[in-house]
Amino acid sequence: MKLTSGNIRKGKPGDVLRDEKIRGLHLRVFENRASYYLYYRSKGGKERRPKLGDHPALTFQSAREIARKLLIDVATGLDPVAEREAKRAEPFIGDLCDRYMSDYGSLKKTGNQDQALIDNIIKPTVGRIKVTALGYTDVSDLHRRMNDTPYRANRMLALLSKMMNLAEKWEYRENHSNPCRHVTRFKEHKRKRYMQPSEAARIATLLNQHKKDNPQSVLFIWLLILTGARKSEIASARWDWLEGNRLNLPDSKTGERTIYLPIQVMGLLKDMPHISDTITGIKDPKRLWSLIRKSASVPDLRLHDLRHSFASAALAAGLTLSQIGELLGHANTQTTHRYAHLMDETAIESANVTANKIEEMMDAHG
Repeated sequence: MKLTSGNIRKGKPGDVLRDEKIRGLHLRVFENRASYYLYYRSKGGKERRPKLGDHPALTFQSAREIARKLLIDVATGLDPVAEREAKRAEPFIGDLCDRYMSDYGSLKKTGNQDQALIDNIIKPTVGRIKVTALGYTDVSDLHRRMNDTPYRANRMLALLSKMMNLAEKWEYRENHSNPCRHVTRFKEHKRKRYMQPSEAARIATLLNQHKKDNPQSVLFIWLLILTGARKSEIASARWDWLEGNRLNLPDSKTGERTIYLPIQVMGLLKDMPHISDTITGIKDPKRLWSLIRKSASVPDLRLHDLRHSFASAALAAGLTLSQIGELLGHANTQTTHRYAHLMDETAIESANVTANKIEEMMDAHG
């Protein structure tokens, strides 16, 4: 039956109406609907029969127009159906996140932080967007909505940018198409928080009070205070890594390194029973630290600030930045130079003490 406006109204279920003007265009009549299709062969010889739409939402003339454009594409060597299928098979941002964590993120020391950003921010907001469809506006809007947490927003942006670069490498996107490139990061104010002497005294008193009922967390916190080690290093430290007063880490954020343990730490370790392969037997003393810093009136003092406090004390004791960098396990000397302002403070204090001494000498012989 010919495909005409009059025949469409007469069509019965099972009828196939074929257009005489556009080769391959036909209408199939079903029980509850009628749909336009276009039959063609791709350049490779594959038979294709894509659905164009349902009548009457798609009019006869509109179906002809769509069919004509598709046949022009086919004549130039394109295959609209294959392209549509490829588009449908393209991964979503959520799929990219999963591959990133499997192939890359899980191997990083900070992989758990990446996973948290993915689960809490990236997947819920842009996870259902196709990788090829993610644009500058999507990224910029997401980043701007996080303006109340600038540091976290910038970490999210850096992670998403890394995944977009990998998407190019994995041929999900065209090269040099990263939509994160021109998003301006928020300005971050570097946090400089150190444990003051009066605060240290209160913290020490509280640690001693909790030593009996929570020895593992107390030891963990003392190790952070007295060695300047990273929390992850203390959490993973094993008894069999101890060699005298050296804790030899086979791997850390900067690779293999040694943490040097002072006499005070050795005394603490001597009293600690071996109830686990790891020295403290816990991953994080967060609960106790939350209680202690509240009781000590230092609610803004983080566990990581204890590492900064160690560096501050080391400078006050006369150690050089190079020596401090070695104790902290810095792979790059530039990392240690963040404490240079403390060296200036120590130098000024030393200069004042020296000048006062000279002044005393001069007054005595005046």
